[in-house]
Amino acid sequence: MIPIRRPWWKRLYEDNRWLKVASIAIAVALFFVVREDKGKEVDIEVPVVLSNISEHEVFVGELPKVLRVRVRDRWSRLAKALEQKPKPYLVDLRGFSDQTVFVFDPGKIRLLLRVKGLSIQSVYPSEFVVRTEPKLERVVAVLPNFKGEPQEGYDVPQDLVKVVPGQVRIWGAKSSVKEISSLQTYPVDVHPLDKDSRIEVQIQKPARPFLFLDEERVRLNIPVRVKQGSVQLDEREVGVKGCPERMVCHVQPPSVQVSLVGPLPLLLRLKKNELPMDIYVDAGDYDKTIVRHTRVRPACDRPAGVECKLKPRGLTCLILNPDQVSGAVEPDNPKP
Repeated sequence: MIPIRRPWWKRLYEDNRWLKVASIAIAVALFFVVREDKGKEVDIEVPVVLSNISEHEVFVGELPKVLRVRVRDRWSRLAKALEQKPKPYLVDLRGFSDQTVFVFDPGKIRLLLRVKGLSIQSVYPSEFVVRTEPKLERVVAVLPNFKGEPQEGYDVPQDLVKVVPGQVRIWGAKSSVKEISSLQTYPVDVHPLDKDSRIEVQIQKPARPFLFLDEERVRLNIPVRVKQGSVQLDEREVGVKGCPERMVCHVQPPSVQVSLVGPLPLLLRLKKNELPMDIYVDAGDYDKTIVRHTRVRPACDRPAGVECKLKPRGLTCLILNPDQVSGAVEPDNPKP
């Protein structure tokens, strides 16, 4: 039999029916995927940096730190834009005057995102008001700032303190600079100082906006002087050294009043018994066959630089045999 030929439109519908259904399903799915991919929106932050301004002006306004840029495109491009950190938007204010408006350029932002074809929906903020002041600069003195008192016995002559450098250049907005004639350092405590010192210290920056210093730290050369003075000590016992063998030695009176003159820190330490000091008579300098030696001047063993004054200045030194100790010798000034 001769097969009946089906019409072309019927063959188109019936041949490979399931293959055609699958192709249509895939096409529909791809359509929705592509449609969904094109409809995404994300926010990208672009940093803002002030790059240029007139050399005679200082910017005193509020510059946005970042721009929030909303972009729309297919997800593949958006993902690429999110992966790459955008370059900063450089704000060039040359030619702008006070109270004018600077508008951020979407075309420049698109280049900073470094992905072609992105659709920028919005930029926030889209602009800002330019505020400037005339630039003023001057050289001012730096003054040392001391706190506390020197240790007892020391003096810090502040008129001899040297600041290096003694002057610094300050510059900035005219309203912030014009009333400043000098600067101070941070406080320096002079109490611990006991010798000439060199101390590096920071300059106190005034709490004024748009003010800048060329130097932030200075060196202080601080002289420390030792005071001279005198102190009166309690009575000190007079010792005896060099007593001959098998002899007994005494001094009359057994103690003396002591006055010291010299560097005050040393004197204060001696008064507190923090340093050794010895008052004595050396019996070895005298004839042991003579019992009584009068007008003997005791020695004062003390630190160098200290003058020692004793009262009385002359003592009696007794060099006795053991059998004479019981009172054979009367004192210089017997009581009635």
